[in-house]
Amino acid sequence: MDGVVSGDILPAKEAIGMIDEVDLAPPIEIPAVPAEAEPDNTPTEEHRWLLAEIARLKRERNAYILAHNYAPRDIQDVADAVGDSLYLAQKGAESDAEILLEASVLFMNQILAIMKKPHQRVLAPDLGALCSLAAHADVNKIRQWKNEHAGGIVISYVNTYLDVKAESDYCCASANAAKVIQHVLENSAPGQPILFLPDVYLGFYAAKLLQEKNQSLDRLWLMMGACHVHDRIRPYHVEQQRQLYPDAAVVVHPECGCTSACMRQMAQGTAPASMMQFRSTQGMAQFVRETPQKVVIMATEVGNIYPLSKAAPGKTIVPASAEALCSYMKQNKLRKVYHSLRDGVYEITADSELAARARTPIERMLRIV
Repeated sequence: MDGVVSGDILPAKEAIGMIDEVDLAPPIEIPAVPAEAEPDNTPTEEHRWLLAEIARLKRERNAYILAHNYAPRDIQDVADAVGDSLYLAQKGAESDAEILLEASVLFMNQILAIMKKPHQRVLAPDLGALCSLAAHADVNKIRQWKNEHAGGIVISYVNTYLDVKAESDYCCASANAAKVIQHVLENSAPGQPILFLPDVYLGFYAAKLLQEKNQSLDRLWLMMGACHVHDRIRPYHVEQQRQLYPDAAVVVHPECGCTSACMRQMAQGTAPASMMQFRSTQGMAQFVRETPQKVVIMATEVGNIYPLSKAAPGKTIVPASAEALCSYMKQNKLRKVYHSLRDGVYEITADSELAARARTPIERMLRIV
């Protein structure tokens, strides 16, 4: 098919066949990684002062800090909850704190803005914490697909902004994508069209689930989108590390560009399920704790090494690619967390009409776990 670009929607078979042909580069500018994203680059005395001030402001403001697994490690250390997008959405929704400060990327702050209680405010340390995957999702193309496929079901990945979630029937995170897709299959007609967006690699994962359930791929449509960090983790990265660490287990985030190759290895028996698994960042922690292997090759953003090492202190975590770094997540710096608490910035709010429409798919995501 000529002229296919990122953000286009294709039948699943065509989309999967074109993964290596379509330019999935980020449609937005990638910022530089701030020096302060590495805690060691902040003077020790200043760092101690920031930690003490954040602890004081948390108490005084009745604040609850949430941090994604990819956030700088000193932010993870001051957070009340550290985890993946689904876990943080759950913890944020449970909290009664007056301030919900989330150091992540903005689509996650938007979820809290929808789910928050009337007395709460949602803060983001930096408005530049965007998401290259979410930027691929063109809401007009989604509306066009819906118009052309009456009764179609839209499943949007959590890495989307509110306008896309408002057009969706379900949201899912990597932690519960399989359960959401299975729920949709069990509660829809066999020929009812399904659109999964915007991550084409996770869409490949969804296609495998349909095949396992003896469902036709003809009902599945995918959007050509990708996270620029995970897209660049290729099969050769995993293979290089497996050659260096032949006894290592492998855990892969399903957004990765190595997803299809790793799935083929599992299907062929060259990588047994006990030694290679697909997990969200939260699920990776469980896998690392439970595997008997002392070395685990991790295919996701390198910031996740820190929480995995804390989850399983006796294990060695080897990144499939040491260059897998999300500069958007790294816009969250400890000093900006301090400024956010001190000055009450930056408050994230949700348009009431979009929020009302997006709430249902978000609640379904939180319920189907």
